Amino acid sequence: MVKKALLFNPDECLGCFACEVACKQEHGLQAGEHWIRIFKEGPIKTGRKWALKFISRRCRHCGRPACQEACPVGAISKRSDGIVLFSEELCIGCKDCIEVCPFGAPQYNVEKDIVRACNLCVERIDRGLKPSCVHHCPTKALSFGDCNSYATPPRKREGEQSYIDRERMR
Repeated sequence: MVKKALLFNPDECLGCFACEVACKQEHGLQAGEHWIRIFKEGPIKTGRKWALKFISRRCRHCGRPACQEACPVGAISKRSDGIVLFSEELCIGCKDCIEVCPFGAPQYNVEKDIVRACNLCVERIDRGLKPSCVHHCPTKALSFGDCNSYATPPRKREGEQSYIDRERMR
């Protein structure tokens, strides 16, 4: 069975936040609600050089989602392709899922009094498109596909430079 996954490569991320903006626009998220978040780490000194690194925080669409197990009303489901979905109709806004998620993915929507999280742009996926965050990432730091193909992280081919390496050379 194909399990869908979103992969983040921090070596390619420039911290442009295009993924955050695309997600907010795609889903009409309110201020303070983030289904994907990029955080700056650093500057960090390695040897003689200082560098910034960026990390991603988002729903991991876990194999056994703690959020799903914690939901007292069954508002969280998991599709056969691994995508975890939050039902706005069933959610009672108790926030139990927020408490148990180790990734800080579920987000409380004050206006609707419900909890929501990344659905990997399931409407786009069902039409054969990539999630909006992946589509709008200018450096391909985000990729999407079958998680079985991501068993080992993608490696640069010998002699190939990353986007960041190419930009540093300019």
